Amino acid sequence: MFYLNTFAMKCRVIVFCLFALYSASCAKGPKPGEENENTQPAPVIELTPGEARVASSGNSIAFKLLGMIEEEGNFMISPLSLNFAMAMAWNGAAGNTAGQIQKALGFPQESPFDVNLYFKKLSASLPSADPASLLFIANSVWYKSDFPVKEGFLQINKQWFNALVTPLDFSKEQESLKAINEWCSKNTDKKIDKILDQIKPNEVMFLVNALYFKAPWKTKFDPKSTLPLKFNLDGGGSVDVPAMYKRFKVEYNNGEKYRAVTLPFGNGAFKMTIILPGEELGVADLYAELATAGAWENITQKSDSAQLGIYLPKFKFSTTLEFNDKLKMLGITDAFDGNANFSNIADYPQGDLRISKVLQKTVIEINEEGGEAAAVTSVGFDLTSVNPDRDFRANKPFLFVIWEQSTGTILFTGKVANPLN
Repeated sequence: MFYLNTFAMKCRVIVFCLFALYSASCAKGPKPGEENENTQPAPVIELTPGEARVASSGNSIAFKLLGMIEEEGNFMISPLSLNFAMAMAWNGAAGNTAGQIQKALGFPQESPFDVNLYFKKLSASLPSADPASLLFIANSVWYKSDFPVKEGFLQINKQWFNALVTPLDFSKEQESLKAINEWCSKNTDKKIDKILDQIKPNEVMFLVNALYFKAPWKTKFDPKSTLPLKFNLDGGGSVDVPAMYKRFKVEYNNGEKYRAVTLPFGNGAFKMTIILPGEELGVADLYAELATAGAWENITQKSDSAQLGIYLPKFKFSTTLEFNDKLKMLGITDAFDGNANFSNIADYPQGDLRISKVLQKTVIEINEEGGEAAAVTSVGFDLTSVNPDRDFRANKPFLFVIWEQSTGTILFTGKVANPLN
C-alpha cells in the first residue's frame, strides 16, 4: 500500500559499520615476534585521477565526520561502507539531490560511469590485495514487492556494485527481517547478526552494504609480553589496561599536534595507524587538523622508519551512530526533506521519496594476533609524532585508522577513549 500525497515517501538510509576485530583465529600469520614471510608483496591498485580524487575526498570526509561525533567514549565508523551505500543511493538521485551527494562525497563531475567504475574496482581489487587477510565487500537491494522500482536502477546496482536484488513481501515483517538480517550475518562472518529490528508500514526499500575485514599483524605481538599500562583518561584519572608490547621497525611520523605510528597487517597491503595527540592536547584537537587537505597523506606518505618499542592497549567495543545530521552538515540536505528527488529509483512527485535515516553500527577488537573488521550499510526507502629514540606509548585517548596502502582508502577509523570499555 502506498501513501501517496497523504504521507511523504521517506527514504531510510541505515549505515552499519559493524565489526572490526583482531583475534587469535585470524588466519595464517607468523609466530609471535616473527615477521610474516609467507605472503606475496602488496599489489599496487592503479587509480585514475578522478578515482584518486574520490578516494582522497572520502578520507577527508572520514575525519570531518569524526569531528562531528559527540561521543565521549570509544567509537568507530566505516567511511568506506558509508560511501558504498551512499553511492548506490546516488545512482537513484536526480537534480539538486544528486548534485549535493556528488559534491559532499567528492565524486568527480564526470558521468556516473566513472564513479561506479571506482567502486567496482575497489570491490574487485581490495579483497585480493593480501592473501593472508580476508576482506569481503557485499551489497544488496531489498524492496517491497509491489513498490514500482525502476529496472534501470536495479541493473546499475547489479552491474557496478554486484548487488543482490531481492523483492520481499514487507507485510510479512518477520520473514523479511529474517532475510535481510541473515544476509548481514553471513557477510560479516556472523559478527553482525541484526541490522533491522522492524520494517515500518511506509518503508519500501533498503540498500545495504556489508564490509568485513580480518588480518594477522605482519609482526605479531607475543602475549607473554603483554603488560599493564597506566592509561590517562580525558577529564582526569587513569586506569590500568593490558597493553601489547614489542620493539620492532615501524613507520612513524611527528606532527605539530600528534605522534603517529603505522603497523602493517599481512603483506603490508592493509595497515593500522595509531595517532596520539601531543602533550597537553586531546583527540578533539586532531579532527580539524586531519580533515585539512593533505594532512592524512602527510602521515601515510611522508613517514620515517625506526626501531621503536610499541605499547598498544588491547581493546574491544561496539558503536551505533546515526548520520542524518552529519550528512546534512556536509551539504546533503535535500535528500532528507521535501526537496528530495529520487526519480531514478521510482516515479513519484518530488519530496515523496526521501531518506529518513542513516545508521551505522560498528564493533572492533584489537589484540596480539591481528585485526578483523566488518560493516553493513543499509539504505531504506519509505513512503512519506614519534622521536625514534623513544618508545611509543598509547597511554591516553588516541585515534586509529585501518587503511589500504596503495589507494590510501580508509576502511575504518575511530577513537579509543578507554580500552577497558
